[in-house]
Amino acid sequence: MKGLIYLFIFISIRSASAENLDQFWKAVEKSKEVYEVSDLSPKRFQFRIGAEAPSVILKENINNQIFWFCLRYLDKYHSNFPIPKLKSDIRNTMNLSFGDPGTNLNGGKLNFFCSSRKSISESQIQIHFLYNSEYFQPYKWDYFDRSGDLFLTEEDETKNGKKDSYTYFAFNGCPKEITKDRNEIGGMDEWWYFQNCALTKIEYDVNENGFRERICFYENNKITYCDGVGEREEREAVIAEANNNPNLALSMYRKSLFEYKKEVKETSPRTCYLLKKIASIEYDTKEFTSFNKTLDDFFSSPICNSDSIDVLIFKAYYQLYILQNYKAAKHSYSLAESQYNKTNGEISPEIILNLAYAQFMDNDPLSCLANLEKLNSRRLTAYPRFFLFYYRASCSLDLQYYEDAYLNFKKAQIIGGEKEYTPVILYKLAKSSIASGRETEGFLSMNQALLYNIELYKNIENDPIFNKYKESNIASNFRRKYYLNKEKNR
Repeated sequence: MKGLIYLFIFISIRSASAENLDQFWKAVEKSKEVYEVSDLSPKRFQFRIGAEAPSVILKENINNQIFWFCLRYLDKYHSNFPIPKLKSDIRNTMNLSFGDPGTNLNGGKLNFFCSSRKSISESQIQIHFLYNSEYFQPYKWDYFDRSGDLFLTEEDETKNGKKDSYTYFAFNGCPKEITKDRNEIGGMDEWWYFQNCALTKIEYDVNENGFRERICFYENNKITYCDGVGEREEREAVIAEANNNPNLALSMYRKSLFEYKKEVKETSPRTCYLLKKIASIEYDTKEFTSFNKTLDDFFSSPICNSDSIDVLIFKAYYQLYILQNYKAAKHSYSLAESQYNKTNGEISPEIILNLAYAQFMDNDPLSCLANLEKLNSRRLTAYPRFFLFYYRASCSLDLQYYEDAYLNFKKAQIIGGEKEYTPVILYKLAKSSIASGRETEGFLSMNQALLYNIELYKNIENDPIFNKYKESNIASNFRRKYYLNKEKNR
């Protein structure tokens, strides 16, 4: 029908589990509240004659929710782009959406986009939404001309609710210029230039004083060199790193930062970059006093914090495995998890597992178990799956959930993991086995654990769960061996 508008919805959801579908449904409902977009679609757990909410959420229910959300959102916030009004057009569009193989729910990342388009030669807007752990927020706006060619993309790269990047496209679909507001002052402070789809140059004016203090040149989309304040010192630092001279590299990175700060007083993305490089070398060379000060400088800046996931992980790792400050590590990994989820719209198994370990070591097994519930073992490779089961079992054991501990230790044992974990898994498996009524299996596992590491005997000496085991002849032999070793090592 000539002149009518069609609304196309592409839903990209990487998980078909009931839990994720329910989460998606709640996020859409919350989004309607946030953007004050109401409709007549069924609300869960609310009885209405003739329009009961679904007791089991299916892909089609989600599609229906998203369709009506998009329709109302575009009508309210982008009314210059018409939306379909006739029932036949709406029904036809929904059928297209339901039949689209792209709507299969087969992963863990929750996002979608709304797109309004005329059927014949009219402009189009496409708005991308990302799940921020509470609701869906827009982060990217694509604009197409009447021929269907993309001519402008606006983005909220920091996901803070403000547009900060603008990409302009040539007629052939290649970017020709990008302008960015990195410092969030309001004006543009970065200019990216392209030729034949390839990046050729980036200019920087961080303090927006009209002087572009840094210009970087690119070939084949790779940086070749930069001119500007502190660049000579940085080039020398890079060469020193390549020549395995960390002390010289550290000195030159510090000089580069010093020169740069003379021109740009306020913290900028380049300041953050140089601080990262300095902190990395300080960590590797064990200059931990300087390392802590550099991290304090880094995290004191909101601009650095907006791009701080890798440094947060770096800091958390240092706190967890070097300082063994488990409470501080918990805090850092929690911040990293939140930042990662906000930026990527999904969880990081690496962050979740390290956070679980910090919680376990900080005697917080309940938080450990709640945290691990976010992971699906079927989506993990063998190595992280081993730690998922091992941490889940260890935290369950601390809470005296012996049956859960036993089942998860068995799963970890089957996967294998690194050999260094074998003795302690056998010991913990023995404890959970005995406590859950599997005495014979528990005795056997404890025998194997002590054959690997006789020092584990001290763990069972005052543990009443092992009282009956300690009465056995083989346990007596292990006890004699343990004390003989103790005498020799005095």
